[in-house]
Amino acid sequence: MAFGAAISIGSVKVNDGRHVKVLTVTKKWRANVDRPLHTFPVKSEEPAIVTRARALAADVLRGDAPLYEHSARAAVQAMALAQAVPSSARADVTAAAWLHDIGYASALRRTGFHPLDGALFLIREQWPERIVRLVAHHSLAALEAPFYGVGHHMNVIEPVVGVDTDILVAADLTGGAGTPTPSVHARLEALRLADEADDLIPSDVRQDRYDGLVAAYQRVQALI
Repeated sequence: MAFGAAISIGSVKVNDGRHVKVLTVTKKWRANVDRPLHTFPVKSEEPAIVTRARALAADVLRGDAPLYEHSARAAVQAMALAQAVPSSARADVTAAAWLHDIGYASALRRTGFHPLDGALFLIREQWPERIVRLVAHHSLAALEAPFYGVGHHMNVIEPVVGVDTDILVAADLTGGAGTPTPSVHARLEALRLADEADDLIPSDVRQDRYDGLVAAYQRVQALI
């Protein structure tokens, strides 16, 4: 059954009597039955680029609820971390968190390497360069790129160096889908199992990536 996604912003009353602004993404079924997917807090002063990224993620990932849930959680984590860490470009890193996994969508698939496929789509759609770079290189993607045959493509996209890259790593690791939200350890174990199943990346390269992800997460934690 075909569906799309509708986005609405409203407010809900929380335990202490305050009203908190929330975003609700709802599947729109042809039978006109609305089924809520996810509701989570958003900032009333959300930057335009973040609103644009959120809408694109909802559209592109509408057929993959767990992946959309992960992207939404990662974006919430990225915004919270960016507010706590000095010298971060909050809007850019939050938008990148919304968009970091859009390359998994079949409609965007070009090379089969999702960080690059997402970045190539964003380039075609004329997104800001810095967001393209964050998406292309998220979670140390360049270490894996040569084994997907796209190392030369990744080399022409300059990585973002510094705290925003670390924030995106931390948001990715702490924004897993499921209930309860997976721990960082559980997320890393899931990555290990997926990599072992694919058997594409050499074990020493995989370990270098895991170590790099943990180091980035710890750098962010040290700044909070």
